[in-house]
Amino acid sequence: MLKILAFYKFMFKFVYMDNDQCSVAFEIKYSGSLFFCEALLQAYSYRVYFNNRYMADMEYDAGAGWIQTNGTLLPAATIEEIGAHIDGQLD
Repeated sequence: MLKILAFYKFMFKFVYMDNDQCSVAFEIKYSGSLFFCEALLQAYSYRVYFNNRYMADMEYDAGAGWIQTNGTLLPAATIEEIGAHIDGQLD
């Protein structure tokens, strides 16, 4: 019974989740493999997922550009590439 209730609670959140949440999705190469990357807009940052697995939080800093504020330490080039996708410079 508990599994059924948990399933319906999950489905309710999935179906009725906020459709206005901004996200950017693209393919990225990391550690020699291709990943589906999704950056979801949060209050003051972007939450980054690779293949639906949380990887990092990123923010834009006027002085430093895109910076990582939390999560798995990503190379600077990867942070810059994700930031470029968020900015709309890359398709």
